[in-house]
Amino acid sequence: MVKKGKHTKWKPVKLTENIIANGIDDLIGIEELTDYQLTKGNVVARSNRKKKGTINLKSKKRKSDESNQLADKDKNEDPEEPPSKKKKKGKRKRKRKKNNSSEKPTEKDETVKEESESSEELEFEIDEGDSSDNDEELTGPSKLIDKMVAWNGLGLSEPILRALAEQGFVAPTEIQAKTLPAAIMGRRDILGAAETGSGKTLAFGIPILHRILEEKQKKEKVDHIESNQNESDSEKSAEDSPDEDLADIDCVKVVKNIAENDTDTPNPESRLYALVLTPTRELAMQVHKHLIAAAKYTGIKVAVIVGGMASQKQERVLSRRPEIVVATPGRLWELIQDCNPHLTQVNNIMCLAIDETDRMLEKGHFQELHSLLELLNIDESKKRRRQNFVFSATLTLVHDIPKYLKNVKKKKYKLTPGQKLQNIMTMLGITNPKVVDVTKESGTAGTLTEARIICTLEEKDFYLYYFIQRHKGRTLIFCNSISCVRRLAQLLTLLQCKPLPLHANMIQRQRLKNLDRFRINPHSLLLATDVAARGLDIPDVQHVIHYQVPRTSESYVHRSGRTARAQKEGLTLLLIEPSEVPFYTRLCRTLGRTKDLPLFPVASNALAIVKQRVALARELDQLELTTRRSNTETGWFRKTLSEMDMLVDEESVPRRMDDDENNKLKRLASVKRKQLSALLAKPIFVSEKLIPSNENEDANNAVQVLKSAVGMKVARRKKKKVKPFVKKKSKNKKIAKED
Repeated sequence: MVKKGKHTKWKPVKLTENIIANGIDDLIGIEELTDYQLTKGNVVARSNRKKKGTINLKSKKRKSDESNQLADKDKNEDPEEPPSKKKKKGKRKRKRKKNNSSEKPTEKDETVKEESESSEELEFEIDEGDSSDNDEELTGPSKLIDKMVAWNGLGLSEPILRALAEQGFVAPTEIQAKTLPAAIMGRRDILGAAETGSGKTLAFGIPILHRILEEKQKKEKVDHIESNQNESDSEKSAEDSPDEDLADIDCVKVVKNIAENDTDTPNPESRLYALVLTPTRELAMQVHKHLIAAAKYTGIKVAVIVGGMASQKQERVLSRRPEIVVATPGRLWELIQDCNPHLTQVNNIMCLAIDETDRMLEKGHFQELHSLLELLNIDESKKRRRQNFVFSATLTLVHDIPKYLKNVKKKKYKLTPGQKLQNIMTMLGITNPKVVDVTKESGTAGTLTEARIICTLEEKDFYLYYFIQRHKGRTLIFCNSISCVRRLAQLLTLLQCKPLPLHANMIQRQRLKNLDRFRINPHSLLLATDVAARGLDIPDVQHVIHYQVPRTSESYVHRSGRTARAQKEGLTLLLIEPSEVPFYTRLCRTLGRTKDLPLFPVASNALAIVKQRVALARELDQLELTTRRSNTETGWFRKTLSEMDMLVDEESVPRRMDDDENNKLKRLASVKRKQLSALLAKPIFVSEKLIPSNENEDANNAVQVLKSAVGMKVARRKKKKVKPFVKKKSKNKKIAKED
């Protein structure tokens, strides 16, 4: 049927036997006009949509002819009507119209024409209103794409642009604008270095999606040509084959060369095109989420493969044959060794992306990645065809030599940034890449504010709790060891800070839950090791605290990069004890810091209140730890003895705590807990005198507090330099008057 409002609509009527009983000569069929309008007793068919305005009488004849031709076409589409008779009808109608046009119109005919023309104009205005709504619906995606003018010239396809427009990425970032043209149009390998939060994921994700779309379109054209050839060949063979002669005889036709298990053969349209490797599980899931959003309108499937989850479930995900696989090296290599059907195509991938490459290619880390690269680089022709993407925030950053190489000459082992890139290129088999470095000399974001607090090891807990209570906001605390994370989590839980731990020994499900809780709550607190240091895009992290000074400058840059993302302000704070001063000086030397970081201001009166609470929480934690440790040690020792059927003297068995002693410790712990809860009920910052800031509005903002303190120090130094000079002048004047 033809669309409403464009052509006249006719509905065929079924003929019963009673109507045709007497026989009707030259009857082909009966149709009912369903799209019409009554105007003063006359039936007027709806005309085509026209522009607003008056309708000329001269063009009326042409319009009627066109409507009749369209009606004839509609009748020709009916399979019941023979084409020869329809042509005759069309000719008859045209002859009648010519005869009518030759006759002079009467007054009645003119009035009917004017009424029909006015009705057509009214109908036209109504149809125009409907078409405007439809046009808005149809041009919705195109309007979004029109906003993406900044992406012009980068070679992006329309489905990717539409997905980017929905996410609000109106303009590319600096790293994207410099890498996308060479990656998409030139298909060159990319070595990219950019600060954290600069959009590196889409810098390699968009070219991968674009290339997969191109390859799929090429295959569709080839398959279409082959299918047409096969159809023509099958028609010729069907004409020559004696199947019609054998139809009457009970025979069986044998078809050769059919595979028994078609499910084992990979579908060429859903082959493995690209592989993305990341150092951590959380980063792999984040990259997977970004790629799915960018591939929303492309039909490309993306899968994530990480450790800590059931391998059977991930095998089911791979059975769907995704075009892109985002993975960590350990679990991916394990599935490759298990001969997963989809991963057997890993040699034929067209794109390879390695995020945070400098960390993954270090010696002693990710041995599975090195063996995977050896597998990928076996075939030289495939290695040349493959497009490689290497990205990191510290790709060109070189840290000092480790301690075990200090006695050797520095010239032999001290690498320059160029030598570091050359080593990466040789390991990946890259020959002629485009190197893009948009990092700053400082290595950190321009909106990041850095500060330090110098204290003893015991005072670190005091300053940490002070900062958490004074400056509310989403805070991320980094530690160098898992034991430190566990101790701080227990201590801050007693202080009712509700910390969320994150380290490598946790179950993957619990790690993901804590990350989600940290994202949801704007005043949450995350305690983490370097597992959360690289690549995680957590919005609006206001503070990053280094409870322990990082051992390398790369880890400091990546830790600090969790804040001050997307041109927002952020603060990174170092808690430095005397034994960590060498690490701090090495870090400043590597990052090119000529001056010490500014000291963060702390109110001494409020710090005294904080010390009382933290000391009481430490005592309570120690009491609970002793009771737990004694019971677990004795229970474990006795359990192993019973399982091994061994008899040991009671003196050699660890002493178990007596019930009286245990009850005594429990009573003491309950008393301490009540004291601590009474202290926590009182506010720390009672009056505005304890706040180290002149402006009450910005007192809670740590960045503003630090900037105001630094400004006050600079002003004091200027005053101290001016005052002695003025006094000397006044003394000289008095002596001159006396003489």
